[in-house]
Amino acid sequence: MQKMHGITEPALIKHACTGCRVQKARCEGGPPCSNCLRRRIQCSLGENAEAQQIGQVSSPEAAISRDPPMESKRSRSGKEGRYIDLYFKIFHPYWPFIHQGSFREYDEAPLLIQSINVIGLWLSNEDNAQSRAIALHDVLSSAIHEQTEQWDASDSEQACGSCFWPIPTYQAILLHIIFAILYKGGGGLGLDLKPCLSPADANLLDRLVESCKRLRMLHYPNMLARYCDSDLPPYVWVSIEEVKRFNIALYRVCKVCSEQGSGTTDCNVIRGSSRRLRPQDLQFPLPRNTRLWNAVDKAGWESAATEDVFCHRLNDTLKDEWISNSAHVLEMC
Repeated sequence: MQKMHGITEPALIKHACTGCRVQKARCEGGPPCSNCLRRRIQCSLGENAEAQQIGQVSSPEAAISRDPPMESKRSRSGKEGRYIDLYFKIFHPYWPFIHQGSFREYDEAPLLIQSINVIGLWLSNEDNAQSRAIALHDVLSSAIHEQTEQWDASDSEQACGSCFWPIPTYQAILLHIIFAILYKGGGGLGLDLKPCLSPADANLLDRLVESCKRLRMLHYPNMLARYCDSDLPPYVWVSIEEVKRFNIALYRVCKVCSEQGSGTTDCNVIRGSSRRLRPQDLQFPLPRNTRLWNAVDKAGWESAATEDVFCHRLNDTLKDEWISNSAHVLEMC
């Protein structure tokens, strides 16, 4: 294992691809590497026609129309597919921080897939579905805590904005925390009607928030700095929107769980959002073009894409539009 800026990552392959070197991202090898697959760009490790064909997918609308490999179609269980569908149909409209249009279960991190399955299973109304979802949730809790060194930057003095951002892992952890609130909410409310988290889940939320702060994920200039002018504009737009929407979801969770001064000690209520994640921390503009973000097919993407949506000037921080500028208003809500 190799430690990079306080986050332990698997050892890098001998030669990273050009795209991963430019993005300062971990390259897991190929051909093509998974990072280039996710970015829909040609990977320098590609050595065969199939790899080149995948690498030449030029935009999210093209990725939306791309079929999964036959092996994935055969191996995907019908129930797992149903759980993922239920997640996006019922849960996703309330917490839209994963981009559905480019989501492909055969390309995503296993931890993220299983966190989605937990929620989909909970919503399925199958026999013993809720008890099975809780059991899987407990298994994932152990996995998350066992892999702390791979994602936790909360105690690292070396963590900085140029470090690797494990976005799928952070998405999975946030879903894990939301589910803990969801299934415990019926009987786990404080006197202020705010949900309670177990000490372990509260600590997990603490570490997730602090990791995001130390990695400077809440700072718009750092979001822009991860891309260059040669990157495909649709890819840049989706990637930045995904980080912004994740940050807002994380803030919402902190606010929902915040202590409201009830003085109750009956449960472990999360410390107030003013001390955990404050509106002042949201140093980025609001998400844009929700219709485009929600597009799940090529026609929907093309009809929602306005002329200016992909006009990213990577040196324009849009500071006047940051959410933090309205912090005083948000704190009164």
